[in-house]
Parts: sequence; C-alpha cells; structure tokens
Amino acid sequence: MWPQILPFVVDTWTPASSLKRHRFLTHAHRDHLVGISTDATCLTILITLRIYPDIHRAAFVELEAGAPPLRVPDPDDDFTVTAFDANHCTSAVVFLFEGPAFGTILHTGDCRLTPDCLHALPLQRGIDYVYLDCTFARCPLYFPSKEDSIRQVINCIWRHPNAPVVYLACDMLGQEDVLIEVSRTFGSKIHVVRDKTPDCHANLSLVAPDILTFDPTSRFHVMPFSRLTERTAEILALARARGQPEPLIVWQSSR
Repeated sequence: MWPQILPFVVDTWTPASSLKRHRFLTHAHRDHLVGISTDATCLTILITLRIYPDIHRAAFVELEAGAPPLRVPDPDDDFTVTAFDANHCTSAVVFLFEGPAFGTILHTGDCRLTPDCLHALPLQRGIDYVYLDCTFARCPLYFPSKEDSIRQVINCIWRHPNAPVVYLACDMLGQEDVLIEVSRTFGSKIHVVRDKTPDCHANLSLVAPDILTFDPTSRFHVMPFSRLTERTAEILALARARGQPEPLIVWQSSR
C-alpha cells in the first residue's frame, strides 16, 4: 500500500498539492505541468519558464541526473532525493526518495527503462514503494528503440527522393533528436514557424539552435501535431491542385 502521508508530491499542481511542503517535477511535458502557476535539471527549468513565464525561477531547485543525492530539510524528518535519467524526453528524470519517515520510494514519472537505465538505478538497496509508468503495460505491440525509430524516419525520407517538401510532425518535447538527425543526415536546416509551433521553437532554440531556419524554402518543415489529419488533407489537396509532386508527411507515434 502506498504511504498515505508524504511531505511531497510529484508532477501534481492542484490546490490540495499546495499544502505539501515539497513538490517535484519529473519533466516539462504539458500534461505534467497542469495547474502549475507559482511554484528539474536546468533545461527543464528553462523550458518550463518558456511555457509559463509567470513562474518565479527562485521556486526551482536544480537536480541533475547522476548528481549526488540532494538532502531536503523537513520538519518531520529530513529526506534525500536522487535523480536518474528517465530516457523519455530532454531532462526527464526518475526520482528516488529515501527517508526514515516513509522508507524508499522510486517514482518513475514517464520513463523508457532500457537495460542501461535500469543498471543505473540503485536497485540493490531495496525499494519499499514503486510508482511506475504503466502507460503501455498491457500493449502487445513491440516498441523499437529510439535509435531504430529515428532510423525508420531517415529511411522513409530516403525512399521518397522526389518529395519536394518533407513535413515532420515532431513538435513535442523529446522529439528533438529526430529533427537533429534529419538535419545532420540530409545537410539541411529545419524550418520551424515560431507562431505555429512556439514550444518546439523554444525547445530547439535551447538544445539545437544550429538546425533552425526561418527560410520557408527549406525542404524540411516542422508541422504541429494538433489537427494533423485535417492539416495533412489540406497540404495534399493543395499540392494536387497546383499539379505539384506530393510532399512527404512523417509522423512518429506510439498510437
């Protein structure tokens, strides 16, 4: 049974959670930031502040994956928290909480625990409680590695040499590696419209500014995931109406 009274919460920003003395953020995906307003590696902080500029930077304490445990003073009992790489998106972490009041708790947030990630965890210490990301626990599908997924995207583009434009529906935090590898492989910058995909532009400005371009004649464009079906239909219909070769639209997804 999960301990009922803890001095902290993770990825929770409700009015009730504000009563907790400590709050932790595993990564900067929007679904984990719902409700955050006034109250994380350095990059997570920067990305979060880009999305929610009204948050005070002083509300954050930086904790990097692989860093020594951070001691958290608490009136009930001090505890430590250690961050490990979650292999999910840029700066995503797994938290290990250790304290005499509640034991040892492993909180995975959203994770992709490859063998390397598992070996980095101090599982030999013994874990009292595990909060595990079970999003795809019952999914019978095989999920390729990140490297294999990126390779599939690259191969798909190679197979369509006549596509004058390649639209990449890769505007989520964590998909930067796809865009970086596409840019490197094909020697081309990626066109990102700041007004249409502001979060993607902000993220790439931090992690890979060299691949960005404002030149609309670039072959590679980031397109928003929202309304993807409608946007795809509009793009293809426009190309046909103009008598142009069909563009290539690439969408990476677990769906």
